[in-house]
Amino acid sequence: MMAGMSAGTKTDEKGDVTPEMIAYYLERARGEPGMIAIGASQVIPPKKRLFGPHAGIALYNDDIVPSLAKLVDAVHQYDVKFGIQLWNGGGTEGTSHEELFSPSGLSSNVRTARGDDTARYRGQPNRALEKEEISEIVDHFASAARRCADAGFDFVEIHAGHGYLISNFLTPLFNRRTDEYGGSFENRTRFLLEVVTAVKNAVGDRIAVGLKYNGDDFLGEDGWTLEESCRLAPIAEKAGADYITVTAGLVGSPKLTIPPMYEPQGCYTDLAAAVKPHIKIPVGTIGRIKNPEMARDLVAAGKADFVCFGRGTIADPEIFLKTREGRLDDIRPCLADCRGCIDEHLLRNGGGDASCVVNPRMSRELTCVDIPGSASANPKNVLVVGGGLAGMEAARRTAFSGHRVTLCERRSNLGGQILLARKMPGRKEIGDIVPWYERQLVKLGVDVRLETEVDLNLMKQLAPDIVFIATGSAPTVPQDMMDVVMNAEDIEIIMLDDLVEHDLEAGGNVLVVGGDQNGMVVADYLAQSGRKVTVAESLNHFGGKLAAHDRWYLLNRQNAKHVRRIKNVHNVQLDPGTNEVILIGDDAPESLPGINTIVFASDRRSERGLIEVAESLGAKTYVVGDAHDVTSENAGTIFNNIAHAYDTARQV
Repeated sequence: MMAGMSAGTKTDEKGDVTPEMIAYYLERARGEPGMIAIGASQVIPPKKRLFGPHAGIALYNDDIVPSLAKLVDAVHQYDVKFGIQLWNGGGTEGTSHEELFSPSGLSSNVRTARGDDTARYRGQPNRALEKEEISEIVDHFASAARRCADAGFDFVEIHAGHGYLISNFLTPLFNRRTDEYGGSFENRTRFLLEVVTAVKNAVGDRIAVGLKYNGDDFLGEDGWTLEESCRLAPIAEKAGADYITVTAGLVGSPKLTIPPMYEPQGCYTDLAAAVKPHIKIPVGTIGRIKNPEMARDLVAAGKADFVCFGRGTIADPEIFLKTREGRLDDIRPCLADCRGCIDEHLLRNGGGDASCVVNPRMSRELTCVDIPGSASANPKNVLVVGGGLAGMEAARRTAFSGHRVTLCERRSNLGGQILLARKMPGRKEIGDIVPWYERQLVKLGVDVRLETEVDLNLMKQLAPDIVFIATGSAPTVPQDMMDVVMNAEDIEIIMLDDLVEHDLEAGGNVLVVGGDQNGMVVADYLAQSGRKVTVAESLNHFGGKLAAHDRWYLLNRQNAKHVRRIKNVHNVQLDPGTNEVILIGDDAPESLPGINTIVFASDRRSERGLIEVAESLGAKTYVVGDAHDVTSENAGTIFNNIAHAYDTARQV
């Protein structure tokens, strides 16, 4: 099953279906999953709608049915069951209501709820629902389900997890009501069961009714527990649920609703396995299930009846088709780096089109139509210099179009900086994209030359029509900190790449200069190996280029190892008398006694030395990846390097 996700659900300003949305779901339907669910679709008429392309499908409006039917008919061209989630965000929602509401007026952002009854989610107030409002909301769920049945959907899925409205009622931390909707297990589950019953009565046998709820909130006694999940399952089945998907986590809980690469694959499957024996209807599992072999094994072991893939279908819409055809090596792997599918969609710049770190066509299916061999009638000789992510993507995309491509890499293997990144604790999977690229380049006939330095003579020999400079970047010391490098007598100076590539031994007391993506990851690497670590960052925040989920985990891991982070540091100097490190920032200078190693992980410089050589030979020259840019907001990320190379290569 393709899990319900808000990614790809791009509506118009009225919450209606758009051509972009149809293209997104059509591409996934062509990949032949058994089921597809549209994510979090609003069932309650907003008092004040915040217009925009990501405010959600307006299931509260009868006028939505014709356009939904058009979407359903398009997807039903393929042999797939198509459904949609019925949802309201409750105390977490900040997109469709002028005021948030919840069972007891408490924010369901865990970090503000503990010890603080004032909701601060996106700065909006929260109020407790009146009893009569609850029955009205139940009716809204039922009416929305009826509209979905009228539109031709095969099923609806009631979203009762992740700290959204129904989940708010289940969780004691957020539900402190004293009426029949709060307190005991029976009271806290009453609203959910009323919704299930009303939805089932509204649609009858026309379509199936699924239910998605948490197996565990991960809040201990304050939260909804696995024991309660098992207890609820047969009651929900009796109320009318035709299947149950067991998910987990809340906004800001110790384990997140969308687990990042730091969590093991299949991290929530045991929750579904615990619920399954209590009911006869199918049970689904979800959470960091990225490959079909794991899904097969989970079902074979009896842990679940079906498996939900979310981010895997974003990374490769054909994941199920390729599995069925035995082309497992062709599946583009999800790296669980949520910079595109979550950050760009929900967190950055107020929300935008979802994207994908490894699939640059995500959300652009309508406009980025890639046709194999489109340039085969007039192929060009293409030279790609550099075998990092940008170079491999440039080679793949141009070869896909039918050009003759040679890729030269001076090292003995492809991958570039990703080979260093995958050596960091918890980030091994980030390197899974490299063997995928290697296989694709072979299948596309790219002439890959390792341990090959490109110079004028080789360029003349290859006579390229087009050259891609993808030579990456190198770490450098900020100019105003060169004094430290020149005069540090008893302090070892190490550049980030050298530390990781050559497994250099840092001292026991390390200063990491730079607290962005690279600095935060290497600080964790050093702390996990027992070093005392201080991070100095020039900005007023840390890990800005990291996916928010990764940043959350890294901060917690660093805190557990007592890593000290100091922001707004503009310079690093040495005390001329003691040779101690001094941090110069917005506050008074601070001395760091005992530092014996400084790792520079901040500035990088683009390596662009071959541009003039290529242009002197008359070749059309493009510069991609880090060689193109190391200073902008997204520079130096997997997300940026693959997307930039893809977009550039499409021009050829």
